[in-house]
Amino acid sequence: MQQEADRDKEQQKISQLGSNLSQFHPTSVEDAELTTNSNILQSEIISNPFLRQYILLGYAAKGVVYFLIGILAIEAVILPERKAAGTYKALKHLSGQPLGSVILCLLAVGILGYVLRRLLQAIVYPGHSQGFSPQGILQRSGYILSSLSYAGVAYSALSIVLHLGKYNDHIKDAVEKLFEQPIAGEGIVFIAGIGVTGVGIGYLYGAYTGSYISQFTSSEIDPRLEYCARWMGKIGIAARGIAFIITGICLVISSLVSNSDIAGGLQNAFQVLAAQPLGWLWLGLIGSGFIAYGLYMFVASRYRLYAIR
Repeated sequence: MQQEADRDKEQQKISQLGSNLSQFHPTSVEDAELTTNSNILQSEIISNPFLRQYILLGYAAKGVVYFLIGILAIEAVILPERKAAGTYKALKHLSGQPLGSVILCLLAVGILGYVLRRLLQAIVYPGHSQGFSPQGILQRSGYILSSLSYAGVAYSALSIVLHLGKYNDHIKDAVEKLFEQPIAGEGIVFIAGIGVTGVGIGYLYGAYTGSYISQFTSSEIDPRLEYCARWMGKIGIAARGIAFIITGICLVISSLVSNSDIAGGLQNAFQVLAAQPLGWLWLGLIGSGFIAYGLYMFVASRYRLYAIR
């Protein structure tokens, strides 16, 4: 009862503030009210401190993966005998380091925290979507696909430790199977390529506008660190967007020429970049972007304001 009374008082204060300021900037007042409502909903969802910390641990684990991929890409630029690695081969490289198996197990556990975050977004808190409207369903579907993707990363880490299998490019394998279905399979791959390219463009737009950047707890984080983290996030998200665009374009081309060898995941995107004129430069820039994204995720795991949003 006391919490409800406090909440009512807070809403009355906001309404009074809105009536005083609406004549100067009504849009800002509406945004403030929406933000407050979102904050109340957020606090109701993450009421368990252990759950919140576990989800934030997922951010750190995700940062480790991207940081490692970026480091290996930079190594490929500097050392001719090295090749840029996708997620699986980056994890395989990590397994060969001292205590590599232990680190991979811890990484898998941490990544599942991020998987949990995506599932909660899809089931409980779908961001700014409108319930089960077409936009909301699309957004929820994206969260579920993301959760499956990172669950695959956790599985890859454990499979390396337990020696359950060898590397397979799942995207390429899926394209090969789809091409066994005349016309329909190629059409599905084409549509998938357009969708992946669209996701990449969305990342680039999010990096440009800053809409994909986390909100930090301003009372705890140093302003200089926050400034640097935001820029690292923008650079990293842009690098991810470019990787998605290359992957999508490869899928589209693969569908048009009916050649599954052109399709592939992140490692294939790195190979395409490296094969271009000044490929070492483009690979180095994308690798640096992935390193920046990893560092940004480390900061987000410590100072992020919202665990789910």
